[in-house]
Amino acid sequence: MTQSVPPRAERENRLSSGAGKAAKSTVKGDIPAAVLDRYLIERDLRGRPERFFRDHRATEPMFQDRGRSLVSHSAYPDAVIDMLKIARHRGWSAVRVSGDPGFRREVWIQAQALGLEVKGHRPGERDRQAAGLEPRPPLSAEIAHRMARAAVVVRRLIPDAALQTRLMAEALDRFQARRTARERAPDPTRDRHEAHDRSRSR
Repeated sequence: MTQSVPPRAERENRLSSGAGKAAKSTVKGDIPAAVLDRYLIERDLRGRPERFFRDHRATEPMFQDRGRSLVSHSAYPDAVIDMLKIARHRGWSAVRVSGDPGFRREVWIQAQALGLEVKGHRPGERDRQAAGLEPRPPLSAEIAHRMARAAVVVRRLIPDAALQTRLMAEALDRFQARRTARERAPDPTRDRHEAHDRSRSR
């Protein structure tokens, strides 16, 4: 059964390294052999793989390699996973995604299985479910209260609704990251009690 390709995006979908100077490679044509074998390829003037087509009838490539970034005009899942495999091959432990919301969502979902951090998309609950992740824990009363107070200030100072939403999302991420860090931090009191119990049982 032939899968249909999602419609062409209005703007360019881009995947680039989000690891900064930690990226091991941004060399155009640095592609794993398993990915090269899956496509018909057009090369640039220096002979490097550049445009990747799924068959000889296609008029648009599934994606293009620009070295520092990979770009596509669709959110076709097979192309997205191959773009991410190239990113991982190049040592991009984190990727930055931009473009169509459907593309950003597909990148985030597929990246979870490869262990790559994605910047540029805030996942919703359905995204997390599609990636096979547990639902987010409910907000504590303390965090919910702080977020409500922050929302009042943001609405008063920032007239742009889209910017308000982004700032509140970033604030929520920070609150949840701090809570997760506290939960994962070792408890010295508990450790002392466990050591004491072990010494008594000997």
